[in-house]
Amino acid sequence: MTTAVTKTVRYSLIILGLLIVALLVAPFFIDVNTYKTQIEQGVEDATGRKLTIGTISASLFPWIGVELEDVHLANRDGFAARDFASVQKLNVKLALLPLLSKNIEIKHFEITSPNVYLERHKDGQTNWGDLVASEASSGAAPADSAEMATADAPASPALAALQAESLTLTDGEFTWADAESDPVVLSALNVELNDVQLERPVGVKVSGKLSGNAFDVDATVGPLGDLAKLDPVQLPVQGQIKADKVELKAFKELIKEWPEQLGDINSASIGLNAKMEQRPDGLRLGEGEVVLNSLLNIKLGWKVDMAKPDTLEVRRAALAVNGKDLLEARGSVNRLTTEPAFQLRVDGQPLERSWLAAFAPELNSLYAGHPSPWKQIKFGTLLAGDAKQVEIRDMQLMLDQELVQISGAVVYAVPDIRLRIATRALHMDPWLPQPKEEQAASGGVAAGGPASPAAAGKVATKAAEKPAEEPDLRFLKPWRVTAKVQADTLYLRGLQMGNFNVNINGSGGQFDLNPLRFNLAGGSVTETASLNAAAFPASWKESVHITDVQVGPLLKALADMDMLEGKLSMDTNLKATGLTPAAMKTLNGGGNVLMGNGKIKGFDIAGAIRKFTNPMAAMGPKETDFSQLSGSFTVDNGIATNQDLFMASPLLRVTGNGTVDLVRKLLDYHIKPRVVGTLIGQGDSAAVRRGLTVPLHITGPFDAPSVKPEISASTIIENAPALLNKGKVGGALGKILGGGAPANQDAPADQPAPPPESPEKKLLKGLGGAFGF
Repeated sequence: MTTAVTKTVRYSLIILGLLIVALLVAPFFIDVNTYKTQIEQGVEDATGRKLTIGTISASLFPWIGVELEDVHLANRDGFAARDFASVQKLNVKLALLPLLSKNIEIKHFEITSPNVYLERHKDGQTNWGDLVASEASSGAAPADSAEMATADAPASPALAALQAESLTLTDGEFTWADAESDPVVLSALNVELNDVQLERPVGVKVSGKLSGNAFDVDATVGPLGDLAKLDPVQLPVQGQIKADKVELKAFKELIKEWPEQLGDINSASIGLNAKMEQRPDGLRLGEGEVVLNSLLNIKLGWKVDMAKPDTLEVRRAALAVNGKDLLEARGSVNRLTTEPAFQLRVDGQPLERSWLAAFAPELNSLYAGHPSPWKQIKFGTLLAGDAKQVEIRDMQLMLDQELVQISGAVVYAVPDIRLRIATRALHMDPWLPQPKEEQAASGGVAAGGPASPAAAGKVATKAAEKPAEEPDLRFLKPWRVTAKVQADTLYLRGLQMGNFNVNINGSGGQFDLNPLRFNLAGGSVTETASLNAAAFPASWKESVHITDVQVGPLLKALADMDMLEGKLSMDTNLKATGLTPAAMKTLNGGGNVLMGNGKIKGFDIAGAIRKFTNPMAAMGPKETDFSQLSGSFTVDNGIATNQDLFMASPLLRVTGNGTVDLVRKLLDYHIKPRVVGTLIGQGDSAAVRRGLTVPLHITGPFDAPSVKPEISASTIIENAPALLNKGKVGGALGKILGGGAPANQDAPADQPAPPPESPEKKLLKGLGGAFGF
C-alpha cells in the first residue's frame, strides 16, 4: 500500500515537471504571430473596419501573458481619416495556478498610450454607431431575458477571488469631436490601481488634462468583500478631485447662454476642489467648493450628507462674489429618486447699493438725481417646494432697516403667484428711481422773445427728451396673481398713508385692485382699479372715493401743484389706454368735487375787485379764501370740462366754467365772482359793494396762470348800481364820469378843449387803465 502511494506521488511529480517544462519551452516553438492575420480578418469581418496588430508575444509560465503592440482599429467610412482607436502596447499577465481553480489573479494589466477618437456629424451620425448596431444584431437574447438571467445567476467564481498586483493606463487620450463645437480632448490620462483584491481598500489614482486643463483624482475603494453580495450603495469610497484651472474657452460651443455680465468666456476658468466619502452604513458625505474666475469671481461652497439614498441634507451651501459673502443656505432635499422636494433656510448678507452698482451700473443712473436714495437691502427666508412650485415662508426683507414680511407661493409653469406682504412703516421715496436731469444746450428762444438761461435750458431739455416707450405687457396674460399688501404707515412723496390695505387679483391678463384703502391727510381714500394687459397697449380704469382729505399736500405730491388748500371730498371714474404720459390723450371719465374751508393760490379775486373799485388800492396776498368749493367735471380725451363751479366765501359768491387741458397742463377758465359782503378793511372805503360782479378769465400753464378781468360795456352797466355810493359815482367810476375830482386845472387857458367823449368810451378807457389794458 505504501509502495503504491509512493509511486503515485512520484509519477504525479514527473508529470507536473514535464508539464512545466512544456509550458516554458512552448512559446519558443509556437509563433503566436501566425494567428495575427486570423484575428485581424475576424475583426474586419465582424465590424467592417480594418484592424492591424504590430506584434503579438505570449508566455505560459510562471504566468500566462499576452502582449500586443501597435494596435490600430480604423475609423468608420465617411468620418475623419484617422484611427477610431489605437494602443501602443497592451500587456496582460495572469497567474497560472489560480486559473486551475477558476480564479483570476492578474499579475499585471498595462495599457500604454491608448487613443480613442469619438466623432458626431450634424445629422446625428456617429463613428461608433455601427459597432453598437453590430453588437445588437449578433443574435443576443432579448433584454428582458438577459436581465432575468443576470438577476438569477450567481456571481462568477472567477471573480470571487479577483486579485491584481497592478492595473495601469498610461498616457491615454480620448477626443470628442462634435460638428457643432470645437473638439474636447482628455489627454495625458493616467490611471493606476495597486494591490487590487477583495479584502482591503484599493487605492485609485487618476490624473490628466481636460482640453489642456490639469486635474487629479485620489481615492480609495473598498474592501469589496463578497462580490455576490456587493451593494454599490454601501461600498466604502473615499476620495478627492482637484482641478485648479479649467479654461472654459474649450467648451464655449457647449455653453449656449453665457451671461455678458461675466465678461469674455475666452478668459474665464473654473477651479474645483471636492471631497466625497461613502461609508458602509450608506452615509455619504461631501464638501468642497467651485470657483468661477471671470469678470466676476464667484465661489460656491458646500457641505452635504446623505443618510438615506433619497435624502440630501444640506449642512451648508454658501455663495460669494468678489470675496463678499452673499447668502448661505441650510436644509434638505427629499425624494431624490422619485419627485424631489426641498426645504431650505436661506439667509442673505447685507447688500449695499454702491456695491451692487459695480455689477449693475444702471443703478448709478437710476438714482443719480436722488437726494437720498436707498443704501442697503437684506433678506432671510424659509423656502419649501418641489419641481412644480416654491413656498415662501416668513421672508424677512430689510429695506434700509425697515422690515417687510412676505409669505406666499409661486407655481412655476403658469406662473401662479400668491403673496402676502406686511410692514409696520416703510418709506417708499428712497426706492423710487430719480435719474439726473440732462443739462440743456445753451441758447434758445421762447415763443414770446428771448428767454432766460434757465428757461432756455428747460425748453431745450424738454425738446431733447424722447417720448417714453409704451410697455408691452401681453406676456402677463397667462399669469395668475393673488396678493394682499398691508402697512401701518407708508410714506410717499411727502404723504403719510395710514392703515394701507390693497388686494390684487389677476388672471387672463386682467388685474384688479379691489379695493385699495388708506387714511391720508386727515381723511380717507378708497380706490378700485383694473388693468387689461391682454391687448397692446394696455388699458386701465379706476374709481376713487376721497373723503375729507386736505388737498394741498395731495396735489403737491401727485401733480407738483400748489394751487389749492382745503378739505376735499371727491368721486371720480376714469379710464385710458396706455401707460405713458402720452396716454393722457385717451383719458376719459368724470367726477365731482366738494371742498371746504380752503383757499385758491396764485390769484386774488378780492384784489381784482378792489382794483376795479379803487385803482389805488393796495394788493394783498395772491390767494382767495373760500368756505365751500364744489363742481362736477367730465374728461374727454385728456381735456376736463366743468360747467357748474360754485364757490362761497364771506365776501364772495363765485360761479364758473371752463376747461383744463391735462395733456398740455393748461387752464382756460371763466369765473364770475359776485360781492356779497363789505370791502371795508380790505382796501376799499365804501361800506357796501353788494352785487358787484367782475368776470375773470384764468389762462396759461398750471404753474404760472394768468388772471385778467373780462370787461365790456354790459359789464359796467350791470355793475353800475354797486359802484355808486349814496347816489354819487365814486372811485374810478366817479373820475371817469366826472362825479369825482374836477377837470384838469393845470391846462393852459388858450389850449382848446378836447372834444367830449361818450360815457361808454370813458368807462372803457378808465377801466383799461385801471387793469393795465
